Amino acid sequence: MKRLAPWFGLVFGIALSCGLAVFFNESPLHVLKVLSTSFWVSKFDLGLTLFYTTCLIFTGLAFAIPMKAGLFHIGSEGQITISALAAAYFGQLIVPYSNTLSLTFSLFLVFAITLASGALSAMIIAAFKLLRQAHEVVVAIMLNFILAAIATWMTVHHLQNPDSQNPETATIQPAFQFLQNDFIKNYFDHSAVSSFLLLAIASCLVLAFLEKKTLLGYQVLAFGQNPHAAERLGITQRKILFLSLGLAGAFSACVGLTEVFGNTFQYKIGFSPQYGFLGIAVALLARQNFLGIIASAFLMACLHKGASDLDLETDFLTRDFSRVLQAIIIFSVAASYYIFNRPWPSFKKKGRS
Repeated sequence: MKRLAPWFGLVFGIALSCGLAVFFNESPLHVLKVLSTSFWVSKFDLGLTLFYTTCLIFTGLAFAIPMKAGLFHIGSEGQITISALAAAYFGQLIVPYSNTLSLTFSLFLVFAITLASGALSAMIIAAFKLLRQAHEVVVAIMLNFILAAIATWMTVHHLQNPDSQNPETATIQPAFQFLQNDFIKNYFDHSAVSSFLLLAIASCLVLAFLEKKTLLGYQVLAFGQNPHAAERLGITQRKILFLSLGLAGAFSACVGLTEVFGNTFQYKIGFSPQYGFLGIAVALLARQNFLGIIASAFLMACLHKGASDLDLETDFLTRDFSRVLQAIIIFSVAASYYIFNRPWPSFKKKGRS
């Protein structure tokens, strides 16, 4: 029963969200129909849903890895923002030559810098927790705002696209925009999805293998289960903190790469519809199982796509309702863990002596 707890939370969250539609003079059944069917109306809609799936797989991994080490990582949103800005900036700055070797090296360099920006911003959380015993949730929340402010300031005052009035950077070098003709993008009618979807699925497979077949995977799990016993066995807190949060930041940066190199080819302020926080629900729904994250990410992507379409398919609900839906589902899934794992008092009658 405990294994099904997140799914009970998901069903309850969806039912509660549909019930709220009554207060807006909308039919709950119609809202449920839009949420459950809008993702496969056309190839373009399915491609957009798979794009959301790609981003949610990465953020689900960014939450699940620290969770296995006993850390509640909610700093993914800030890491997505700063890494997307880094990808857009260095994608403009680095100009590859016409030959294939130069393009490959330049692309590798931009990707490495972007992943490093996400990993280093996550390691700030690890440093505060290790050196100042600060709680990772508090540090992550403040860091999200700081990184968002830095990205906004850099974009508006230094990297603003001169050909646009929107707060965004210029596009990356034309040589880096090769995913415009990606075979996956072409199949889904030039939707936002790209080959980063394959990278996301491959990441889940590799992490599942490393968790079960390597010593490092067992060390992370052991530290998450009992940090004091793990330290006596030589598994240091420093190693686990920087490893788990560094990987989480790198996977968060993959969302920035997916957006800049696979979709818009530039950085736009506010491009993320809270991918970092939706990743929490994705990981909790899968019970931090790396393979299960693929399915839960697709499910959450379908709900996100459907919630975004409520603005067009209903008379009174707007796109903002998608944020309400996301919040309700996250709270419902998280609460289900507490309800099903709480040791409820026994009401058995005591026998007479």
